[in-house]
Amino acid sequence: MKKYLIIVLSVFLVFSGTITAQDQVNKPVNVIEKRADKMAKELGLTDVEKANVKSLLEKQSVEVKKMKAELSPGENDNDFKVKMKELHKKQDEELKNLIGNEKYAKLKENRAAEKAKMEAAKARM
Repeated sequence: MKKYLIIVLSVFLVFSGTITAQDQVNKPVNVIEKRADKMAKELGLTDVEKANVKSLLEKQSVEVKKMKAELSPGENDNDFKVKMKELHKKQDEELKNLIGNEKYAKLKENRAAEKAKMEAAKARM
């Protein structure tokens, strides 16, 4: 009788793990939407500004994927870092034009605070 109970419990555990994994696969995380929502909340963006920021983030995502695809396996990491910094500068200018100087300054403050928070967390480790 104990053998049957162990077999039934084992089958139950296998199926419950499979069901949980399927739930996670079926719920895609839209990072761009979350970033746009977070920026809208933190900076007080209007609906139009939020839509523009979302489209800019989508465009940026495509550009980064394209740049990563073009990167050959043996290419120097420093070249990639330089290209990414240039891309980020360009994208920040576009974002600044979309949301204005005041909101962009607030965004920079938020970024600096997040960076300080991450540095403090690293220091504690």
